[in-house]
Amino acid sequence: MLRNVVKTLTRNLGLKLLAFVFAVTMWMAVANLDEQPTINRRFTIAITIENEEVIEAANKYYEIEPDSANVTFTVLGKRNIVNDLSSSDFKAVADMSKLIQGEQENIVPVEITALRHSSQLTISKRTRQLKVILEDLMRQAFVILPVAQGEPAEGYALGSMVVEPNRLWVSGPKEVVSQIDAVKAAIDVSNMSTDISDSVIPVLLDKEGEAVDKTRLTLNLDIVTVKAGIVSQKTVPIKVNYSGKPEEGFEVIQTSAEPAEVTIKGKSDILNSISSIVIPEEVINVEGANEKFEQRVDLNQYLPSGVSLNKSEEAAVTVKIDIEQLERRVFTVPVRNIGVDDLREGYRIDYNERNVDIEVYGLAEDLDRLTVNALRPVLDVSGLAAGRHVKKLQLALDNSKYVVGETVVSFTIISEENNNENNTGDQQPAPDEDTSADDNTGTEPDEEQGNHGNQDTVADAREGQDTAAEQEDLEDE
Repeated sequence: MLRNVVKTLTRNLGLKLLAFVFAVTMWMAVANLDEQPTINRRFTIAITIENEEVIEAANKYYEIEPDSANVTFTVLGKRNIVNDLSSSDFKAVADMSKLIQGEQENIVPVEITALRHSSQLTISKRTRQLKVILEDLMRQAFVILPVAQGEPAEGYALGSMVVEPNRLWVSGPKEVVSQIDAVKAAIDVSNMSTDISDSVIPVLLDKEGEAVDKTRLTLNLDIVTVKAGIVSQKTVPIKVNYSGKPEEGFEVIQTSAEPAEVTIKGKSDILNSISSIVIPEEVINVEGANEKFEQRVDLNQYLPSGVSLNKSEEAAVTVKIDIEQLERRVFTVPVRNIGVDDLREGYRIDYNERNVDIEVYGLAEDLDRLTVNALRPVLDVSGLAAGRHVKKLQLALDNSKYVVGETVVSFTIISEENNNENNTGDQQPAPDEDTSADDNTGTEPDEEQGNHGNQDTVADAREGQDTAAEQEDLEDE
């Protein structure tokens, strides 16, 4: 009997010992669990903001006070549970829809919750307060202006520039947004000879050109694309035309523009056909003027299509019209010094006076340098038949310095053949010949003889001109 009992007890002895050890262990674990001490532990976590769109809908901007962005609290619980926790096991939420506005401060309740073992933990002061600063909200759109940095390659200039997209929305505190005067995006065009494109971060600038801090601002764009066209350039002079006539006795001495030349830009095939920028004559009117004057002119309206100024500030130029009063000088020239052009063979010229007075207007300093021999008057008789004529003399003068009065000469073209026949008495004057203009009728013999003695042939006129030229050469020496 006893042997059977012992046999039964010792059967599967290993398993029975293992079960015994396990039972003891479990008992000890349960006993220790019931006897775990309670401990406190401090945690600090960041506050999570919810429903902040409620603030924006009220047209307000909020900021969390620096010392209120985090919350510190104490957790009470069993040691083994508390020691197993970390900050990520808790959440502190500030619901902006529960904002309480006061005269001194604005408060939002903060709810702290445990994400694990919440039923076994006690959080001290579970509800805290978040202090916020409220300001007026401002939202404004700005056009992004492209800006070029550096200079293109020699012979090239900056053409059109575009920004894509070209509008930036900025929202934030009114006191900050209101400081923004311009938004610019800069692209570097140094030594470029072809069109370029680049991604650029827009910069907010105040009225002084200083960058505005974007920390408290919200932008709808972070990066934009700036495209810059590179075109040819060329420097050309400005030519000034004018209309009208100054007051009698006055003359336009000079016209000029300041600056005298400008640099234009555009496609090379267009620039190659442009040699100057011309201000039309209808723009400047000198009618009746008797003194110098200035007039501002905008060049943009006189630029060909597809061409613009390299520097827009050069568009306004100052046109100067120099008007001065002219002096009058009368030069007496012997008729023998008058050259004759295109006189037909077999004809000669008789002048009705010994001398001719020539009026010349100009500046005193120019008139002082002018001599009688320098006038070199010429009479063009091309197409004229025999008979009495009155015609204007042509002078070899610089039209930019001198103005010649209405200087005319009276003369008679005589056929040598008819003159010879008249001298022999073989032929009477034709019935229809004009004898009413005979200046010698009733003239005293001496005067008539003197007049005939001074009649010049074509050869005499040519000889007189050559003699005058030789005299002038001697005077110049």
